[in-house]
Amino acid sequence: MSGRVTLAVVLCLLAVPRTAPAQVSVSERDALTRQAEAAGAKGLPVGPLMNKIREGLAKKHDAKRIELVLTQMVTNMETADAIVREVEPGAAGPARDNAITLLSDALFSGLTAEEIRELQRQVQTRAAQDLAGAAKGLAYVKEAMLPVNEGTGVMVEAVRHKFRAYEMLDLGREIKRRETDYRTGRASLRALRDAIARGTRPDVLLRDSRSVTVERPAATRPTTDRPERTVPVDRPPRTDRPPDRPTDRPAR
Repeated sequence: MSGRVTLAVVLCLLAVPRTAPAQVSVSERDALTRQAEAAGAKGLPVGPLMNKIREGLAKKHDAKRIELVLTQMVTNMETADAIVREVEPGAAGPARDNAITLLSDALFSGLTAEEIRELQRQVQTRAAQDLAGAAKGLAYVKEAMLPVNEGTGVMVEAVRHKFRAYEMLDLGREIKRRETDYRTGRASLRALRDAIARGTRPDVLLRDSRSVTVERPAATRPTTDRPERTVPVDRPPRTDRPPDRPTDRPAR
């Protein structure tokens, strides 16, 4: 009897439909939106924050998790805004928003405010967007666990040679893509810096980098596997060949 009861309980539990993941309620969505709008009231870009809310909702994250990410983004934006005010006090409009967003992304990727300020100290640029592009490119270098000081040298030369912000982003992405080559010594940040200092343009750098993925020495075959071929030489005619048989045969 007890066995039948246990089996019945198990069947009932299996028949209960599984509940869907908890959805963010309307009130929680409104609270997240107000958090983004409050950042906008401080002069920070609202677009990236709203995009992050939509991304979290699409991935069915709970409201608490989305709120934590938003809080971190706002903190990074406030730090980025302070740096932009130091570098280019008169920055405004989309250019200022883009600079804050890029610097915020660099901070979110692990670059520190001190490393960004050291980059600024070396480049001495008064264009916040140039600094932001260099900082984000440097963040890719740091993500690849390569020396930040050498990556700083690369980005300093890039700014000095008038690379655009998106070109420095592409350069940083390419370094991260080839991080194994840089770690094993097949590629060098110092060599890259020197190439930029010589005036090599970003399109050439990226083209050359993508055309050669790994620099390996040419393979050589061992000489013991098979004998080396020699050039054939003219041989003298054989003298021990028997004379030709006579062709005349008696008629039948």
